[in-house]
Amino acid sequence: MQSVPTLRRLANIIADSVATMEHVYEDAGMPLPSLDEPFNPKDPAEALRQDPKVSDAVKNLIAAAAQITATVCDPMRVAVNTSHAFHLSSCLLAASDLNVTEILREAGPKGTDARDIAASSQVDPGLMARILRLLATHHIFREVSPGVFANNRVSSTLDKGKPSSVLYSNRADRLLGSSGVAALAEHTADIGGKSGVYLSDSLLNPNGVLPFNLAHQTGEAMFTWFQRPENSYNVSRFAVAMKGTAATEPSDLIFRGFDWSLLSSNGTIVDVGGGIGHLSLTIAKRYPHLRVVNQDLAGPIELSKQYWQDNFPEHVNKQMIKFQVQDFFAPQSITDADVFLLRYILHDWPDDQAAIILEHLRAAALPTTRLVIIEKIVPFASAEDLEASRTKAIPGASRPTAEYPLLPNWGAATADLYLYDLTMHVLLGGVERTLEGFWDVLSLSGWKLVEVHHCPGSQLSHLVAVPS
Repeated sequence: MQSVPTLRRLANIIADSVATMEHVYEDAGMPLPSLDEPFNPKDPAEALRQDPKVSDAVKNLIAAAAQITATVCDPMRVAVNTSHAFHLSSCLLAASDLNVTEILREAGPKGTDARDIAASSQVDPGLMARILRLLATHHIFREVSPGVFANNRVSSTLDKGKPSSVLYSNRADRLLGSSGVAALAEHTADIGGKSGVYLSDSLLNPNGVLPFNLAHQTGEAMFTWFQRPENSYNVSRFAVAMKGTAATEPSDLIFRGFDWSLLSSNGTIVDVGGGIGHLSLTIAKRYPHLRVVNQDLAGPIELSKQYWQDNFPEHVNKQMIKFQVQDFFAPQSITDADVFLLRYILHDWPDDQAAIILEHLRAAALPTTRLVIIEKIVPFASAEDLEASRTKAIPGASRPTAEYPLLPNWGAATADLYLYDLTMHVLLGGVERTLEGFWDVLSLSGWKLVEVHHCPGSQLSHLVAVPS
């Protein structure tokens, strides 16, 4: 009998959330963006998604809809369908790898037949239709009539912004200059997807070999494996994918946490493992009085030089940006940093290796140096005992939980946190940490966590630490 009241409560949450979104969009005089139309990041209606009322309503809608589905669906069907879910990832990879989004963009809103889509890459048109039909069933692409497909709001985010003919003629550079979303999806579905299916094998392996190593038949860690000449495309794609992680977040996210205006003129930000340096470039554009040292391995640093020259030549010409090849497992060479910035770095590594990175930074830190970590903080799926938490006194550490009967962490609305967590494990043995997990690894390496900023409109947080 309990399930019926629960369904009604969940239905009420959905109704209230829909009403909230309707009011916000009506007050703004804008329609809610249509699922059937291509995504337009410049559409003012998209910016409304960052309105706190809308973002809260979206979380409740996603969580409640998923919980209703799980409650009423045949549980055996849920279990078996979940075992087939890897097909979604592999089909998304195929569609992006074969530049389907770009072909459909050129075809226009009426779409085109699967035979025409398949002809560009000379693949089986019947199989192409089946791939796209599965994705369309999950609201990625549209089947506008039998066998005819078009882009929608989701599939269009994979657009690399180039003519399909250019993409086919120059595979090596097909992702360069794109938003990075396609690169991120391809890297995850390709390297991560092939590794993920070996998770159980890895758990049963007495030597604890990572799924990545089993899948790719190598004894090397992923980043070492990347340095092989035959993996140059993977390196380039990964570098662009890191830009894609920013594209999936609000453009001003870096300014929704730590206050960069606190740094004095000529203050130095060291972007540790910064890839092409897109994040530190964003900071420098708003605060051009700040110096930047972008550090990474040789391949990404070469890409970074061109990226900065193309996007912020003034900083390059003024010698306010330094490009440095640096292994963060080696001693840190910059000893006058105002900030060591680590975005999506620590989650790549288990605690013992993350501690080595942090210890090198601690050894090079001044008493006034701040460590700014930008990562996701994983909440529990159950209620927490806040009084027993070691982090309860840290400013900004606490955050709200979902209303009953939703899961405290909003369930499906925050599922990407846990997907990323397992992706980090299967590829690198890494981990998306709880707040207590960050506290532990920072304490282990000579840093003290002093602030937490949960960025509005995002699942990312800024964790600020000082030398202890």
